This record gives sequence, structure tokens and C-alpha cells, in this order.
Amino acid sequence: DSGLADGRLAAALAGWTGRPDAATTAEVYAALAGARVFAAITATAAAGSGAQLAVLTVRGSAGGRALPAFLDVEAVVRFHTGARPKALQGPEACTAARADGAVAVLLDPPSAAFVVTGAALDDLAAGRVPIAGTSLSSRRTTATLAHPRQADPVLLAALARALEPEPVRAARLLEGPDGPVVGLVAQHPLDAAALAGLAARLRPRLGGALPAAGLDVALVGPEGPGLPVPLKTRRRGLLRRDR
Repeated sequence: DSGLADGRLAAALAGWTGRPDAATTAEVYAALAGARVFAAITATAAAGSGAQLAVLTVRGSAGGRALPAFLDVEAVVRFHTGARPKALQGPEACTAARADGAVAVLLDPPSAAFVVTGAALDDLAAGRVPIAGTSLSSRRTTATLAHPRQADPVLLAALARALEPEPVRAARLLEGPDGPVVGLVAQHPLDAAALAGLAARLRPRLGGALPAAGLDVALVGPEGPGLPVPLKTRRRGLLRRDR
């Protein structure tokens, strides 16, 4: 390990520092999910056992503790003389903060001081990427999506209505490891933010048809398992219903 900063995370933090908005915040979250950072390990005196190593945390003005996460080895030493850097993946740093009772990860103090807390901290610790400005998160997964064990005609009809104004060529109802999934074949490429926006619009349209376990939204290929959602599509100027 060179001990140098992750390039994408450094660029994302620089962008956020120059313009702290939802878009730059989202980029920091996405970069942190795949970046290596450094925690500071310090030695503290322990009765009868000499020194004990612990992850350095700091206390904020509101009284909550935060785990500082640094971009490079030199930043650790500058922040706390005598601290030893420990390399962690971004999600590992968030997990370590929660395990230590901290309420936040303080990213790259004191220069950027980007704070990861609340639902964003939980999402990153779980391997998900928070999408700024929404209550949603995204994640890359290799989990298998299967044909639903049971058809839900009410949900299928509600999805058909909810997806009608969206840029979707086809949709299928699937079963994922965490519950039902609607797989979308988009008319054009959708990034994570666009997909999150689509998911946010679906929620109120589905109303009471939304499953109690929630509904994940995923991009899928045109072929595969699942129950087709009977979308209305336009072809040769005529409105028809997919079968």
C-alpha cells in the first residue's frame, strides 16, 4: 500500500468543498463506498496491562463521537502525532464507527471535514451507496433474481400504471434476496441518481399496492426470469398493451 489518497475520493471531496450540494455529496458517497481510507490507532494506558490500542475518535460540539477517516498516511500523522494509520475500506470505516458507538465518520479532517452520519452511515456500513437528497440507496450486487414464488396481480397492475410515464421499454416482477424486485429495461441508460429518482416517483403511485417488505428497483436485461408487467407502449402511433 503506497499510503497515498484514493484518486476518485480525493477528487470527489474537492468537488464537494467547492460546491457542497446533493450532486457532489452523492459523488463522495459513491467514491467512499469503493475507496481505501485510514483510521488513526492510538495507544492508551490500561491498568495492569500496559498500553491498549484503540481507534481514535473525536467528540463533536453536540456531544456525539465521530471516527476520523483520513485519505492518506501523512494526514493521520499530521492530525495526531504518534498515531498509527490503519487501512480500511470506506464501508469498514463506517462499520467500525458504529461498533465503537460513534455517530459519524468525519472524512478527511480538518481540510474537508465531510460528515457521514445517520442513514448514510448505516447504508455505507451495509455496503449500500446513499443517494443524496432522497431516502434511497443503491448497491451493486451479484445476487440472483428469480421468478416470484407467487403472482401478485394487484401489484402487477399498479406497477403498469406507475411506470406508464417513465422511460421504460419493459418491466418484470422478480424475487430477490430481500423481497420483491421490479426489474426495468430502460429506454436509455440510467445512472444511480436517475434510477433513484424513478424509484422515488414510484412510491406514491403504488399506494396501498406497495408490499409491506418494500420493493427494490433494478436494471435488468431484456431476457430473463420474472412476471412481465403489462406496460402500455407506443408502436406505429398506436397505443397497445404488452403481453
